Amino acid sequence: MSDAEHEFGGAWTELKLDAISDYLSFFTVALKNKPKPESPFQLWYVDAFAGTGERTVSREVGGLFEGRPSEVEKIQLDGSAKRALATDPPFKHFIFIEQHPKRFAALKNLEIEYPGRGISARDGDGNQVLRGLFTAPPWVTQHNGRGPHRAVVFLDPYDMSVRWRTLELLAKTGAVDVWYLFPLNAVVRQLANDFSAVDHSKQASLDEIFGTSSWRSDLYEERVQESLFDAPSTTTRRSATQRQIEAYAKRRLGTLFGYVSDPLPLLTSRGAQLFSLFCASANESPAARALVAKGVAHVLKKYG
Repeated sequence: MSDAEHEFGGAWTELKLDAISDYLSFFTVALKNKPKPESPFQLWYVDAFAGTGERTVSREVGGLFEGRPSEVEKIQLDGSAKRALATDPPFKHFIFIEQHPKRFAALKNLEIEYPGRGISARDGDGNQVLRGLFTAPPWVTQHNGRGPHRAVVFLDPYDMSVRWRTLELLAKTGAVDVWYLFPLNAVVRQLANDFSAVDHSKQASLDEIFGTSSWRSDLYEERVQESLFDAPSTTTRRSATQRQIEAYAKRRLGTLFGYVSDPLPLLTSRGAQLFSLFCASANESPAARALVAKGVAHVLKKYG
């Protein structure tokens, strides 16, 4: 496999992409003639960790029932960027961000492959590029969502790399729906059962992903262990389960966004939950939030 090819995930990846694709279709249909048919919103799709636009999948073919030797072949499937381009009605603007050089080069080819589609492939860290995008025109000229631009931003990082200040920035736009692939399994691994095993580097990462240092007291508690021969000892042990950590992540997102969905759990074939897919809306309009909730409810019912 070449460096530009992007092989990752499993069945849960297709579920994630199907869910996002369904919401994108709902979003563009719902806003097609809003606020007025003669002057509708300009719709943006922003993919902060877009990869190549495709994903490489290995699958076994052949065997007894196909009458030929078994072998593993690699096939190309559309990733989030190409799926977004297939949305109908279409978005007006597409921002695809990737910092891996060879993957970015492949992503850049989409500008040629889809001429006239308003595609801008941007090289760099997703957090930094998002800050540059949403602190510049036309977004900076909109105040609390009062303007002609609306966006769906997809945050699908390869690790715990979404910074809290990025979420703050998106929430302040008042005009963005965010789909955030929260790395639940990675966070749980960082949150060791014994707090003494959470080193300074891990603590800093957790501060960044939760946007607060209070997770230390929110997710851990001190426990006193009695001893017949020695003085009692105190340990700090994690008091939260995986499900409670997921709920804590939702509450933290709720400090920024007026609407945060229940998570769509993404599981391995053995039932282990790797990620929690949240939708959060920055729109301050109750009617707009109700519309987002309707679209998300459809997604959760279909894929949950």
